[in-house]
Amino acid sequence: MKKEEFLKRIENFDNIIFDYGGIFLNIDYDKAVQNLGALSKELDVSELYSKSKQVKLFSDIETGQISSDDFLAGLADMLKVSDTQKVKEAWNSMLFDIPVERVEFLKELKENKNVYMLSNINEVHELHLESYLEQTDLGDFYDHFEKVYFSHKIGMRKPNSEIFEYVLSDSNLDIQNTIFIDDSAQHVEGAKGMGLEAILLERPNTF
Repeated sequence: MKKEEFLKRIENFDNIIFDYGGIFLNIDYDKAVQNLGALSKELDVSELYSKSKQVKLFSDIETGQISSDDFLAGLADMLKVSDTQKVKEAWNSMLFDIPVERVEFLKELKENKNVYMLSNINEVHELHLESYLEQTDLGDFYDHFEKVYFSHKIGMRKPNSEIFEYVLSDSNLDIQNTIFIDDSAQHVEGAKGMGLEAILLERPNTF
């Protein structure tokens, strides 16, 4: 999707709700699956976790139902390994960088739009990204958004309609004047299912 086409798609909306990973943050779910799988000789990790599906343990950490320590211990137990630090490193290996040009484009949009972030992020990944941002010139990245919503902090996750309803209500957004952008088809369908306009931005398209 070219920049001009993207701007055309959003021109009639004052409010934009963005996903995080796959939109601003370069992310590769398969990398984590591969590295977690390398720790276990008995388990097919792709059956436990992928971009489109996951078992309860991953949903629990995304909605803040369990602590980071309990998540890593639970994942290590599934993998039948004892070193939770290696599990943590493998889990974080899906996270890459935030290209500066995407942040610059975000700043351009902010001149005329209200921008928000809504992410199914877990605490382990959030802390890893905080460290990453502190080591770059992007320490103020979250400040470019009117508000940032992380699933593990509000106890809900996409694609459930309740999380979209929560964001709209909490930020007092008119659903007819708001558009949602995500790289996961199931999240886009979830948004559309409750009446929110949405764009699927998947590879090779990027923000």
